[in-house]
Amino acid sequence: MRTMSWPPTTRDGAALAHAYVSLLDWPLLVDGAVVTPEQAEELMERNSSAVMQTRGEGFDTVSVPRGLGSDVLLNVDRSPVTFPSLRVGDDVVTFLVEAGTGACLADISEAGIETGALVPLPPTQGLRWDTPPWDIYADGPTALKLPHARDLRKSLDTALRTHRGHS
Repeated sequence: MRTMSWPPTTRDGAALAHAYVSLLDWPLLVDGAVVTPEQAEELMERNSSAVMQTRGEGFDTVSVPRGLGSDVLLNVDRSPVTFPSLRVGDDVVTFLVEAGTGACLADISEAGIETGALVPLPPTQGLRWDTPPWDIYADGPTALKLPHARDLRKSLDTALRTHRGHS
């Protein structure tokens, strides 16, 4: 994998592109076209507003409003399970969970669950990893095993009780 240092930062487009493809085995798209990491790097350098994405074929996404997501993140910090999560602008936190498991959270109206959707990725403007899908403490590149969505439920339910109590 072509990274000068591990782990890559949110703004290191080249290292991120290589991690997405080489480590996570995700298909990579820039502005809708499937690309190699090298092509992604070049396109992102030429156009700072280009959008890097992947197809969420290997995972489901669970998106919640930012305030709720921030509380979920506080709760999951106390959990033995690591939940990869993206901050999407100022409005949304998106969690990555094991493919096919997001449906178990379908009864939560505040959660948007998607399977197989196009998912924008950092270094796209307005996006950053809160918790990346790799082990930031490992000596080298190590992908995280994505958790089952039911493992997110306890933290999500706790955060929802707080948020619904404020309504």
